[in-house]
Amino acid sequence: MTRALQGLAGALLLFGGLILAPDAAAQGAKATSNAPDFSDITSKAAANRLVREGRLVRIRLFPAELGGRDDPHNIVYIPPAVEEVRQLLIGTLKRFTAEDLIDQLDVRADYKGASIVPSRIRFIATHSRGGAPFEAALEVW
Repeated sequence: MTRALQGLAGALLLFGGLILAPDAAAQGAKATSNAPDFSDITSKAAANRLVREGRLVRIRLFPAELGGRDDPHNIVYIPPAVEEVRQLLIGTLKRFTAEDLIDQLDVRADYKGASIVPSRIRFIATHSRGGAPFEAALEVW
């Protein structure tokens, strides 16, 4: 991710909402023939094959850095480029937690068909004392 895009992402994060897509996914939106398609990944065995090929990485849906458990129900698979963007978002969420801007986090995955690779991961962060939520979405495929 370029410095300009990182700066833009940081600025947009301050305004309470952002949809993040890695460069490859953004380019894929322009040329749908290059867009990733994980619709045939319907089992852990198929996902693990793509992990071995370097096309997917195994992550905790609710990030470990924010208290996510190493539980089979919390494990999903995403492309490495999306993981890079996810790490930037986790850094922002950690900073918001340290600054007492948020104290609750809901992470939701959206899926297409029978695929076990989420098509989008949504983060909704709030504070128990109220205020506007912070929302961000990672477009996976």
